[in-house]
Amino acid sequence: MTSGVLGNDGFVDGYVKKAGSAPFVFPVGDNGTLRPFSIASDQAMGAYFGVDPGIAVTSNPAGGNYGVLPQGGPFNTGSMVGDLQMVSTKEYWDINGTSPGRITLSWNENSAIAALLGNRALSKLTVVGWDGSKWVNLTSAVDATSLFGQGSTYTSGSITTVQEVVPNTYNVYTLGALRDGALPVTLVRFTAVGREGASYLEWLTSEEINSSHFEIERSGDAKSWQGIGKVAARGEGIATAASPTQYQFTDNHPLDGSNFYRLKMVDRATDGNDEPFAYSRIVKVDIDGRPDWAVYPNPVSSKLFISQNIIRSLASARLMDAAGRTVYTSDTVTDEGIDVSRMSPGLYLLKFSLTDGLSKSYKVLISR
Repeated sequence: MTSGVLGNDGFVDGYVKKAGSAPFVFPVGDNGTLRPFSIASDQAMGAYFGVDPGIAVTSNPAGGNYGVLPQGGPFNTGSMVGDLQMVSTKEYWDINGTSPGRITLSWNENSAIAALLGNRALSKLTVVGWDGSKWVNLTSAVDATSLFGQGSTYTSGSITTVQEVVPNTYNVYTLGALRDGALPVTLVRFTAVGREGASYLEWLTSEEINSSHFEIERSGDAKSWQGIGKVAARGEGIATAASPTQYQFTDNHPLDGSNFYRLKMVDRATDGNDEPFAYSRIVKVDIDGRPDWAVYPNPVSSKLFISQNIIRSLASARLMDAAGRTVYTSDTVTDEGIDVSRMSPGLYLLKFSLTDGLSKSYKVLISR
């Protein structure tokens, strides 16, 4: 626990730090009120500020005011992504850490949640994070049983992000109100693995409403992000796609060492508004070098990729099923890989004949 002033109601008016990955409720508060948050991430640290984030000046218990806190403030509550209608002007949390976790924020009567939502349903409430220039929606769900041990209402409750968040991704966090209309994508799964010096990303959606596209963003520190690719939504131009849909993206030139990835899931613009979007959870891939020979990923569901060493020396490639039947043959294999998406699940043998007369064989499992 870092230094702070213990409030009259048994909270810390300052920063609290935890060790270990067990769930933990941070007993922080300000201006005489306990306003806890929760995250299970190891070494997470945070504090609560019961003032307008657009001003970011809070009172000093010793008298007078602190300067703008934390670094990067103030945080303009009028600057937000298109799917947000309003951002709280009552409070914010500074939460720090490098390990991902689901963030839970609380509220009480001072938060004026009914006014923030325009007296709409609590389902319009969300957690938002300041990305350095604007507030971003972090898809969230209101807790049936709040951090205060009671059901969530307009006057007291808590809300938790659906996906894990690396706290350092955003400067500060607060509560926001979603505009009317559905979020673009229901993301079921987002994974990434490193194979032969490349990062292979896959994600699955269960529902897409007015979805436009996915932007793939990469970072070396989970703070500064760069767009590295774009994948069109399968339901682009269709109002609703309710069936499960799988997507893939390969980063053939990742950074040496740690690579953090996230998806920017973008909706189609309506009524002249900006394109609404939401971010996925963050996944990490460590690149430690390139093996001499490899096929990846294995197991595979859609595209099977081949190492450059094999591609450069290839005379022919043949894929056979468990009965010995040839289901694929070619004299060349490119960086685009081998499409196995229409092949039946099961164990296969992939055999390469090389230009030097040698051969290589690999067992490949197709799984969905």
